[in-house]
Amino acid sequence: YLMAGGEAKHKEVVIMAGVAMEIFHLGLLIQDDFMDRDQSRRGVKTVHARHKDPHMGAVTAILAGDYCYAWTSEILSGIGSVSPSRVLQAVEVWSKYFRRVGYGQTLDMLVGERGEEKREEILQVLSIKSGEYSCVLPILLGASLAGAETKLIKKFTELGLQLGWAFQIRDDILGMFGQDEVTGKPTGSDLREGKQTLLVLKARDLLTGEERVRFEEVLGNREAGEVERRWVTEIMRREVLASVEAEAREHVEKGKEIIKSLKMPKSTSLIIEGMFDLMITRNS
Repeated sequence: YLMAGGEAKHKEVVIMAGVAMEIFHLGLLIQDDFMDRDQSRRGVKTVHARHKDPHMGAVTAILAGDYCYAWTSEILSGIGSVSPSRVLQAVEVWSKYFRRVGYGQTLDMLVGERGEEKREEILQVLSIKSGEYSCVLPILLGASLAGAETKLIKKFTELGLQLGWAFQIRDDILGMFGQDEVTGKPTGSDLREGKQTLLVLKARDLLTGEERVRFEEVLGNREAGEVERRWVTEIMRREVLASVEAEAREHVEKGKEIIKSLKMPKSTSLIIEGMFDLMITRNS
């Protein structure tokens, strides 16, 4: 909002948009946990896991997510202090990325079901499903409420994509190597579900022979033992982790170059740069 020239005196605009994004994100997480069959999130049981009857768990997760989406729409459409045309533009931006995250989630589930797919398709899933709604959408939402022009929107979109890639790569790393008590979700769930993450793509690039065969046997195998899963974790730490971390840093540097090209107060640019640094250093 401030990057696009929004007036600081209308801070309630940013607060309400931020609340809407938190609730939207919550709805996505509730339904994502159900689809991934995860049992915990942020250190507590996921919504669907709180019911003994699996059907009731599914119903509750679906409806809870829907409640969140409806609430998001209500909050966004009710934002005041800016012109109705800006509010409408913000709602249209949200609707676009709401649709795209649904499309990305569908692709993600299909890719996971089919196993190894084309690299381009997997990268598309990673971009649409996570990076866009978690980073591009909030940036464009603020820019729309500030009345940003098309040229600036394009730059903000690229900025959000770079931030989103850094976020997603770190998320994949924490999913494989993080600590349950810190991340608040079960480590290794992506491995059990056979998620096609950037770590998996890199492993397929770097592993050969028996190691590659053994890796594929464990990926997505919910019956794999602790010894096998630990072996995958260690070989990915040894062979893959450094390469993926380097790629995350590249996205951070590209993002900072975009920030330099934007005309904004130094205090604002420092905050955005700090967000990029946080994306690749966070532990939860």
